[in-house]
Amino acid sequence: MSRLAALLALTMAVPGLASAQTGAGDPFGARDPVACPTLRQSTPPTPEQAALLVRCKRETISGGELWLVENVKVALGAPRAFRDLYNVIAMPEADVTKPVYPIRGGWTWSVCRERRFVADRERNCRESDVIDAVGACWQTKAGAWACAMSGRTQPARQGTSPPR
Repeated sequence: MSRLAALLALTMAVPGLASAQTGAGDPFGARDPVACPTLRQSTPPTPEQAALLVRCKRETISGGELWLVENVKVALGAPRAFRDLYNVIAMPEADVTKPVYPIRGGWTWSVCRERRFVADRERNCRESDVIDAVGACWQTKAGAWACAMSGRTQPARQGTSPPR
């Protein structure tokens, strides 16, 4: 199986996606944050690959909360020079000699509290949609692809179930 096919299979089969911290989601009744794959290829990432790279960089446990990303949508634009996008989003370790691909889209944040600290253990999360997100995909100096985007967060929906 080629690297591209393997990554696409990984992207599409979300329940089987590699975990960044196995069991980290258990206290929240949720799935674990996903691990970031290393994507080294000469072609730019597909929208599905870019969505995974955006998602995995944002999922974390912070301040006693589990932050998960769901429903990521990414559209890639035409390649541009690094200097054209450097003020859109931080691009750590970017190889400034390579083209950068603008991206746009959105996602849903799910932010969950530990179940032991809430009255309704099955509705311990809040969700917020992130819209009008913009960012970029770039190659790092090490030759791996990275993607990031940010956007406007909509009002939260309280008392939602954790992503599983």
